[in-house]
Amino acid sequence: MLPTAPSFERLALNRVTFGARSVDEAYVQQIGWSAWVESQLAPPPGDDPDLASFLNTQTMHIKYAAATDGSWPTVDEMRPLDYINASTSTLWNLWKGTVENPQTESGSEVYRIRQELAAATWIRNAHSHFQLREFMTDFWHNHFNIGKAAHEYATAVLPVYDRAVIRPNVFGNFRQLLEATANSTSMMAYLDNWLSQASTPNENYAREVLELHTLGAGAYLGLTDPGPLQTQSGQYTVTAGFTDQDVTQASRALSGWTLANGQRAAHNVVLPVTGEFIYNSVQHNTQAGTFMGINIAPMKDDMVQGNAVLDIAAYHPATAAFIVGKLCRRIFGDTPPAAVLTRAQNVWMANQTAPNQIQKVLETILLDGPEVGTGPAVKLRRPYEHLIALFRTTDMVVNANPNMTAVLDPVTDGLFAWTPPNGRPDNNAYWQSSGAIMAEWNNAYTWPHAAEIQTNLASQTPSSAASSATGVVEYWVGRMIGSAISSTSMNALVTDQSGPYGVPAYLQHATSTENVENMYRRLVTLITQTAEYLYR
Repeated sequence: MLPTAPSFERLALNRVTFGARSVDEAYVQQIGWSAWVESQLAPPPGDDPDLASFLNTQTMHIKYAAATDGSWPTVDEMRPLDYINASTSTLWNLWKGTVENPQTESGSEVYRIRQELAAATWIRNAHSHFQLREFMTDFWHNHFNIGKAAHEYATAVLPVYDRAVIRPNVFGNFRQLLEATANSTSMMAYLDNWLSQASTPNENYAREVLELHTLGAGAYLGLTDPGPLQTQSGQYTVTAGFTDQDVTQASRALSGWTLANGQRAAHNVVLPVTGEFIYNSVQHNTQAGTFMGINIAPMKDDMVQGNAVLDIAAYHPATAAFIVGKLCRRIFGDTPPAAVLTRAQNVWMANQTAPNQIQKVLETILLDGPEVGTGPAVKLRRPYEHLIALFRTTDMVVNANPNMTAVLDPVTDGLFAWTPPNGRPDNNAYWQSSGAIMAEWNNAYTWPHAAEIQTNLASQTPSSAASSATGVVEYWVGRMIGSAISSTSMNALVTDQSGPYGVPAYLQHATSTENVENMYRRLVTLITQTAEYLYR
């Protein structure tokens, strides 16, 4: 008999992982929720050893014809995921050669970069022991969004952005994370700051760092009127929000933050072509004045003006409210508990210079109250989450597949599929569209049959459960959801399994184990369409 409601552990795990498994639920019940959270907040610097070993075994097929002029040979091979660990310079120059001189490299090579990163992300999300890190990596990637279709160079170095910028900082200090994104090749290219010149500072990044990365659009005060200096932001007393004039001043302050791409630097030095971040004084505009009430003109040393802008933006109370609100909606749904919001913002502000600021915020959200494991599940799974949860709750083994980079792009839920910098919407209404629902159904039906997805659902099912329609449905509902579902859904599933396409019928009459396995996969696909599975 299934429990009537999910356990605290099941509900809490679903809110901060890519899908709670029965073994995870049992493990947390054994060690305690607090112990699980603290262990998750102390992951190894890279992938856990088992996952790292598994990724090292992964290969994907790549095939393309030789260049007509002999610039490159025919390629037809199974190749490891080498690009996910490649340097900025390697990836930058690979893409630069393809874009600026298409005769030097096949376009299939640069597309391979996306394929490898997507495949590695699917595998990590499905199999990493440190699910909270995966959850927060997904959150920060969306907050500091980079659309893969928006800029060729930004796309080229996304493996470095993921590996060296986002993942190491998910539990760290927000100000440090903000600067890491500001100095990253992908963000520099995506929002055009690398093109900023002393004579013509580019305002694209400056606006987005204020409107999307820190204070939020709600702190925009209009064209020029900043209002009184009334808000404390770190060491500065500043305005309550930002204006268009502040965007202009920020663009001047952040000019000179660029990428080495063969341009002229001071003393007529020509920079190397590496795509790596560098401060170039030749590109720095010296006319920055008052930013959010603070005169930054006297700050003359390299990068000091830009860092002051980031300080003011990162430490502002509006930033705490904006980002904590986003994080709590990601965990709890469109209307997060007020008590959680209050204590999380307080902890954010009290730990703004702490190296583990974000960790402390997560601790207060997840441990200082019962909310994470109580109340109904009201947060709708996105199509991508829906699919990864299917893999996890049925113990499917996910191997690299080149199609992982594009399969969810039509519903803008693939990795880096959201083109503009604001990141994909995080509300239920957006993901209730007919396109999203159809994608969930199609992917749940199709991907378990892919050669790269390995599973044997029949061997996982106890023989006592498999012998009856009710037994096999209860077993897999218990595995995938952890509690009873509505009587309407339950009756529909039992009726289906009592018919000719049910697992019990195939166990009696099937001509092959493959046919039986396909019926199990059909059953778990049907379970993914129940309301109880759709919400985490």
